[in-house]
Amino acid sequence: MSEKNTPSRHLTRLAHPEDCQETSAAVSPVLREQEDTGHIPGDGSDSCASTSCANPPCPQQHPADLRMLMARQKAEYESKIARLEQQNRALQLEIQGMHWKLGQQRKWYRLVEMKMRNAERAKEDAERRNEMLQKEMEEFFETFGEMNRWK
Repeated sequence: MSEKNTPSRHLTRLAHPEDCQETSAAVSPVLREQEDTGHIPGDGSDSCASTSCANPPCPQQHPADLRMLMARQKAEYESKIARLEQQNRALQLEIQGMHWKLGQQRKWYRLVEMKMRNAERAKEDAERRNEMLQKEMEEFFETFGEMNRWK
């Protein structure tokens, strides 16, 4: 067993978490509570009631406490991960729906633009036809008026 993973090193860290900068941020609040109260939070019992322990808990209790804490944290993290993955799937579906709607809106926009261009061309064509018809009518009346004067 290496020096880094020896039980005595972990027990020292548990007994004095404020002395060690490597203490996990997720574990340290629970350990501080254990150190302050002398028992495992939430288990409803005093860990030193039946033994002759001093006020941090017995060093023999720490591995079991840590295992329980780690199991609880693992379950919490796994449930958070599952919830986040579910939210991610829901958001991915929402994004897909939005992409589809965006595609439909782009198609509609192109169709509207095409109809507007066609309407503009039709209007220009109608204006040209009206101008030509106006000129033809003027020519006709000039010609018809001249014919009436000769009669």
